[in-house]
Order: sequence, then C-alpha cells, then structure tokens
Amino acid sequence: MEGLEQLHPINNNIEYTYLNFLSQFKSQFADSTKQEVTQASLDRLAFHFPNIDQYISNFKMLARKARYTIGSHKLMNMFLKGLHNIPHIVKRIIDKSLTNYYDLKEKTIAVVKNQQLLRAIKNSSNPALFRQNFQRQPYVL
Repeated sequence: MEGLEQLHPINNNIEYTYLNFLSQFKSQFADSTKQEVTQASLDRLAFHFPNIDQYISNFKMLARKARYTIGSHKLMNMFLKGLHNIPHIVKRIIDKSLTNYYDLKEKTIAVVKNQQLLRAIKNSSNPALFRQNFQRQPYVL
C-alpha cells in the first residue's frame, strides 16, 4: 500500500492503467475464445443432402473466421470431413486430379447435382413418362 501512495495521480494514472489492462485482456481473450468456438463449429459442420450450396457457404464463412488459408490441404481435409455422412458421394469426389480447394469444391458440387438429378428421376411421380421419352423410336421408312 505504501508503494501505491507514493505514485503521482497524473503521471502514474492507476485507473487508466487498470482499465487499459482490462480492455486488452478482454479483447485478447475474446478473440481466442471466438476462434476456438469457430474451430469447433467448423469441426462439427456436416453436409446434409441436397443442400450443397448451404454447406459450402457455411464452410467458407467458418474457414475465414478461423483464419484458414483457403487453398491449404488441411482445409481440403476439413471440407471432406464434413461430407462424412455421405460416403458414396465422397468416393466419387476423391481422385488424384484434385490439387486445391477450388477443384474439390467444384467436383463436389457436380457430384451432388448429379445425385440430386438421379434422385429426382428415381422419385419421379410418373416413371412411364421418363421411360417413354428415352425409348428408341421405331425406324420407319
């Protein structure tokens, strides 16, 4: 206490120093907590068929908040991890030609869109119309 009494109120502004410390501590703690929460959200993010656009949008937002480099292999692996609940689609996406996140994203969109089309055809309310449109017409002279 004696040391505090010897401080000059203007030159050694304890209240300002304390408030500055609190402000710096809160901002630093909030930033690290925010990044941890974002990382946890990214780890839990999962694709729900057929909402590929929503998955990609959420993934990009969380990846930016977590300060990941978009082209990194770690990010590509996290993107694939979110597709864990659809292994048949993942098998079609993965091949040796994928070199970056953008290739992976485009291939994923193409595969999911194809799956959506196949599901729509399969669940068509009138399969006879579908078969009729694609049957060969008899050759007439």
